[in-house]
Amino acid sequence: MQQDQRKKSLKEMDFFTEYGYANRYKILEVIGKGSNGVVCAAIGTRTGEKVAIKKITDIFEHISNAIRILREVKLLRLLRHPDIVEIKRIMLPSSRRDFKDIYVVFELMESDLHQVIKANDDLTQDHHRFFLYQMLRALKYMHTGGCFYFVKCRFASYHLTEQPFIDYSLLVSCTHIS
Repeated sequence: MQQDQRKKSLKEMDFFTEYGYANRYKILEVIGKGSNGVVCAAIGTRTGEKVAIKKITDIFEHISNAIRILREVKLLRLLRHPDIVEIKRIMLPSSRRDFKDIYVVFELMESDLHQVIKANDDLTQDHHRFFLYQMLRALKYMHTGGCFYFVKCRFASYHLTEQPFIDYSLLVSCTHIS
C-alpha cells in the first residue's frame, strides 16, 4: 500500500514540475498525449471534483506557440456554453523565472467522440444527428459572439444520451461573447 502511494506521488511530481497547486489535485491517470503536452484525469483534494488537467510544456520555446496558447486560453475562458468544455482554472508558477509550463484545468469528460464512435458499432442516425446538432449549436454560439474558424476540434461526451462538450483549440478571432 505504501509503495502504491509512493508511485502515485512520484507520478504527480513528474506531472507538476514547479507548481504549488499540485497539492490541490491528485493525479488519477494519463488520458491523452499530444505535441503540446499531456492531459491527466485528476480529482480535487479539497472538493472531490473530477477534472482534466492539460499540461502544456515549453510554452516559450517558439513565440508562435506562446501566442497560440495565450489566444486559445483567453478565448476558451470567455466561451460559456453547454456544448463547449469549460476551463475551471489556469495554474501559473509562483515565480516568473520558473514559467515554462502551463496547466489548464478543465471539466473532465468520460470519453471523446472518437472513442464513442470506435467503441459503438450500433450508433444510429439519431445519434449522428444529435452529435451534429450539438456541434452546430456550439459553432452558432461562437459565430454569434464573433469567434471565427478553428484549425482542429476535439469532441468529448459524458454519455451518448447526455450533452457532449466541444473543446475547440486554435481559435483565431473572437470579438465579443455574450
